[in-house]
Amino acid sequence: MNNFKTSTKSDKIKVLNVAEKPSVARSIANVLSKDHRIEETKSPFNKLFKLDYRLKDVEVEMWITSVTGHLKSLKYPQKYQSWEKWDPIIILKEAEIENNISTDKQNLELNLKNFASICNRLILWLDCDREGENIAFEVMEVCREANPNIQVNRAHFSAVTYVDVRRALDTLKYPDENLSNSVIARQEIDLRIGASFTRFQTLLLQKQFNLSSIVSYGPCQIPTLGFVVQRQKEIDSFVKEQFWFIQSEDDQKCIYNWDRTHLFDELIVALLFERCYQESATVINVQQKDVQKWKPYPLCTIEFEKLASKKLKISAHKAMELAERLYNKGYISYPRTETNKFPPTINLQTIIRDQQNHPVWGEYATNLINFAFEYPKAGNKDDKAHPPIHPVKMMIESEAQNRQEWDVYQLIARHFLACCSKNAKGSETTITLQINDETFSKTGLVIKEKNYLEIYIYDEWSQSQVPNYQQGDSIKIKLTLQKGSTSPPKPMTEAELIGLMDKNGIGTDATIHEHINTIQDREYATKRGQIIKPTKIGLALVESYEILGFTLHQPFLRAVMEQRMNEVALGKKEKSQIVQATINEMTIILKQLQEKQNLIIKTFGSYLEALKNYDEDNDNDDNNQPRIPLDEAEETTQNQPKVNKKTKNQRNKKSDEQPKNSITPPSICQFCNSLCVTNKQLNGKLIQICPKLCQIQEDINQNSHHQSTQNKDNCFQCNLCQNFMKIRYSKIKKTNFLGCSSYPQCNQAIFLPDTVKSIKLIDKKCTKCESPLFSLQFNENYNQVHQTSFFCLFPGCQYIIKTDWKQNKDSNQTSFVGKQQNKGENTGKYPFNPHQQNRNFYNKDKSNNQQKFPYYKN
Repeated sequence: MNNFKTSTKSDKIKVLNVAEKPSVARSIANVLSKDHRIEETKSPFNKLFKLDYRLKDVEVEMWITSVTGHLKSLKYPQKYQSWEKWDPIIILKEAEIENNISTDKQNLELNLKNFASICNRLILWLDCDREGENIAFEVMEVCREANPNIQVNRAHFSAVTYVDVRRALDTLKYPDENLSNSVIARQEIDLRIGASFTRFQTLLLQKQFNLSSIVSYGPCQIPTLGFVVQRQKEIDSFVKEQFWFIQSEDDQKCIYNWDRTHLFDELIVALLFERCYQESATVINVQQKDVQKWKPYPLCTIEFEKLASKKLKISAHKAMELAERLYNKGYISYPRTETNKFPPTINLQTIIRDQQNHPVWGEYATNLINFAFEYPKAGNKDDKAHPPIHPVKMMIESEAQNRQEWDVYQLIARHFLACCSKNAKGSETTITLQINDETFSKTGLVIKEKNYLEIYIYDEWSQSQVPNYQQGDSIKIKLTLQKGSTSPPKPMTEAELIGLMDKNGIGTDATIHEHINTIQDREYATKRGQIIKPTKIGLALVESYEILGFTLHQPFLRAVMEQRMNEVALGKKEKSQIVQATINEMTIILKQLQEKQNLIIKTFGSYLEALKNYDEDNDNDDNNQPRIPLDEAEETTQNQPKVNKKTKNQRNKKSDEQPKNSITPPSICQFCNSLCVTNKQLNGKLIQICPKLCQIQEDINQNSHHQSTQNKDNCFQCNLCQNFMKIRYSKIKKTNFLGCSSYPQCNQAIFLPDTVKSIKLIDKKCTKCESPLFSLQFNENYNQVHQTSFFCLFPGCQYIIKTDWKQNKDSNQTSFVGKQQNKGENTGKYPFNPHQQNRNFYNKDKSNNQQKFPYYKN
C-alpha cells in the first residue's frame, strides 16, 4: 500500500468505479486527483485507487478499480467434451451452454463483491462499444449479488483526459441492454457453429490425412480465408494476353500516350500504325486547369488498420494493440470507432494547440492555428459513440516504448493535423496531338501549394513537366509500335483484405484484425511482409466447399448474421429469435455436409495431392503455380454448379499443338506495292491484308489437316460473306445462337426462339437442303411435342423452328468475300470499330505474335 491516507469522513458516500483495464483505472484516478491512495486487492494486477471528489455538488469518496475484459465465458458443460461421443448436430442445435465466471477471474469477482457491499453507487467505465456494454452488465450482475440496492450508472467517454472524464461524470446514463444482448447472441452463434463444424471437419479429415492441427471452422474466419483463396485462384489461373499500342515521342523526349490506350489485335494496331505514320504532329489542344489533391477524412478504425498495414508495415492486429496501449496511457482517443467525421462539440483548435510545442510538427501546428486551419471533411460514417481517432496529449519519440508505438502515434497525429489543413493545390496541363486520324496526349502537373502534404508524409503527388506548346503548333515526333501484356491480379495485401471484409460485413471494426490473425494461427494462411497467401490446407478446404456447391466460404452468410445482430442492438428483434433462426439455417448445411462425407474426403484429398508442390512462402510466378485439376467428384455431384479448374497449361495446350509452319511469309500488295500483313482468323484461315486495305487474300499454303480440324464445328455458309456459321453463346440472353466465324468483320447471326435452351451440332444432314442437323434442348415449361429428335436450322428450311438471317442495318458494316470486300468497295472507314477494343478478334498464334511489322511513310 502506497500513499495511503485514511478518510476523515467515514460517512461519505462511497462510489465504486470499474474500468475495463488496470491502465484505464490508473489514468482515471490520475485525472481526477494526483493525491490518490493505492491499495492492494485479491488480484495483484487490479489495484484499488481511492480519492475524494465532488460529484454533482456532493462530496464522495471514489473507489476506482478494474477488471481485465470479460468476467464470464460461454462454454459447453463437461459432458460434451468428448468429440467422438456427440453428434455435431446435437452440439449445434440442442446442447445446453453455460455462461459462468471464468476460473482465472474469480479473484476479480471477489474484489467486486467486497467493494460493492460497502459502496452506495456503481459507475461503469467499460470501453464504449458493444463488448464493453456486455462487460458492464457482467460487472453489474456480480455487484448486485453483493448489494442488490446499489445504484448503477454508465460513463461514456472517448479519451482518458480531464475534459472527457469530467464530461462523462456530468452525463451519466444507464447501460444499454440491447447492445449487451447483441454480444451474447454473437457469442452463442459463434460458439455453436464453431464447435459443431470444427468437430465435424476435424473428425472427418484429421486422421484421414494425418493433419497436425484441428481443422477449425469459424463463421468469420472461413469467409476471411475465402477472400484470400479467391485471389490466389485468380492469380494461378491467369493467362497473359498480349496487346499492342502506338507511342509518340517528341524531340524533347516527352512521351505521349495513345488515346486508345491499347488493343488486343496486332493486325489492327499495325494497320492503324501504317495509316498514321509520319514524322510530324499537330497540337490540337492545350488545356490547363486548377486541380486539388484532397486531404484525408478523419480516421476511423478500419482506415487506421489499413494505413498501419500499408504505410507502416505493421500488421492490423499489432497496430490495434499499440493503439490501445496509447489510449490507455492517455495519448490518443478511443481507437475502436466507426466514425469518420468530427462532431461540432469537439474543439479541434484546442487539440492542435496541444501539439504546438512538438519538436517535429510544432511549427506546422502553430501555422494551422494562425492562418492555415480548415475544418475537416465530413465522412458518411457515425457510430454515435466515439469521435474519429485523434491525439489527446503530445508525445515525443523518446516517450514511446518502442519504434512501432512511436510510428502509430505519429500516424494518428499527422493524420489529424492533415485533416485540419487545406487541400493541396496544383495546375494540370494536358497536350493533345493529332497524327492523321489518331490522337495522343500527355498530362503534366505543377504543385502550387502543398498544404496538407507538408505534414502528411503518407501521401504523394508527383510533379511532371510538359513542353510549352501552343494550339496549332507543328512538332516533330517519332512513332513506334509497342507491345505489352496484361498483368495478373496483385497478391492479396492485408490492407486490401481489411477493405473487403469491411465492405462485405465480415466482422466489425473492432474484430476484423482478429479474424485475419486467426486464419494465420489456424495455419490456413501465411503472411509474408504485407502479402497474405493461403496454405495448402486453406486452399484445399475452400476449394472442397466450392466444388461441392457449399457456400460456407462466401461472405453473405456472415453478413446476414451481422445484420441480425444489429437488429438486436437496435432493439428490433429479440436475442433468442435471431439465434434460433441462424442455428436452424446452419443445421441444414451441416446435415448436407454429413450426407456428403465421402465426397468431401475425396475432394479434399484430391486437392491436397494437387497442391503437394505448392509453396505458400514463395511469390507467384509462371513456374511456381499450383496446378489444380478438375476433380472427379465434380462429375458425380448432381445439381451443383460446375467449376472450371483448367490450368494455364491446359488452356494453352490447344495453341501449343498448332502447326509451327502455318505462317507463310508476307506478300506484296498488287495494287500499292505495300508489304502485306499475315493474320490468322478465328476460323483457322490465314489471310494476307494490305495495310491500306487494298487487298485481302487467303493464304493458300496453310496446312490442310489443320484446316479440316478447325472446320469440324462449321454449320453452313453465311449468306453475307460465304464463311461458315458456328454455334456461339450470348452472355446477354444466356442462350446459344448461330454466328458468323468472321466476326467482327461480319456480324451475321441467327437467333432461335426463347423456348430453345441449348443447341448441339450432330453428324447428320438435312434431307431437304443438305445442311447439318442440330439436337435441341427446350426449356422445362415448353410443352410442345416434336415428331423428330433433330432439327435443321437453315433459314426457311424447317417449319417447326423458324429461323432467319439477321438483317444488317449498319451501313458501315463491311463484309469480306473471297479476295476482296463485298462488291469491291469499302463502305466504312475501317473494317472494325476504331473506337472500341475488340477482344474477340485477336491473334492467338504464338509464332505470328512474334512477327515484326515494318513501317513506311504513306
